[in-house]
Amino acid sequence: MDISQKGLAGEFYALAQLTARGFNASLTLGNTKGVDILVINKKNKGYKVEVKTTTIKPTKSKIFKEWHPNGFFYWIMSKKHETLLDDNLVYCFVHIDDINKLPRFFLVPSDLVAKYVKDQHVFYQNYPRDKDVGDGSMRHFRIDVDDPNGYENNWSLLEK
Repeated sequence: MDISQKGLAGEFYALAQLTARGFNASLTLGNTKGVDILVINKKNKGYKVEVKTTTIKPTKSKIFKEWHPNGFFYWIMSKKHETLLDDNLVYCFVHIDDINKLPRFFLVPSDLVAKYVKDQHVFYQNYPRDKDVGDGSMRHFRIDVDDPNGYENNWSLLEK
């Protein structure tokens, strides 16, 4: 599955879950910058959902073992995600392990994503190593495989 197919697949999987759960949801198809799905809940409150999709198997890392001792899933982000704070913006992180099985969905408010992405980048930059890694724009968002924060299937985040 190439990168554009992976992204669209994640968006359609998320849209299907939202629709099946009774939300009024619509794909923006790239027409709304930084938003993949617009959602209206049963209380008539609107949310913007940005979907990030990965097919990468759970990872363990020496650098992040203190933060994620049991391994983690990760999604590629960018520097802009450090500052995207909006009470109505929710990230839906989709992990597709096998196209013959339903993916895993992790829903996280934007303020938590922004803080994590920023803090983890600072931690990564300051981690002792033999060479300078520079300060590029790529970031990562990681979720422990055992999901101690309860992000998996956190659809109730959109019901407030």
